[in-house]
Amino acid sequence: MAKSVKSEIILVFASNNAILNAEDFLEEKGLPFVLVPVPKEVNPNCGLAISFEEEDRDLILPALEGADLRPQAAYRRCGDSFTAWPLTH
Repeated sequence: MAKSVKSEIILVFASNNAILNAEDFLEEKGLPFVLVPVPKEVNPNCGLAISFEEEDRDLILPALEGADLRPQAAYRRCGDSFTAWPLTH
């Protein structure tokens, strides 16, 4: 039986300050995420991003929205591929 690959969402923010504010907020709320380098396939410049499993989107996105911590862009990662992902669901 083939193992299913979970998809992950990568949130990119406009500045280092914004990503650090989002990180602090999500940690305070105890929400599941990981701070990761922005994948070079998404943006070749250095930077950090918030990563979480797609199944947690209904926890993460409304919380960030409510705290006025909106990401600049989002990408869905499945395996080695990245696709633009809508921030509104």
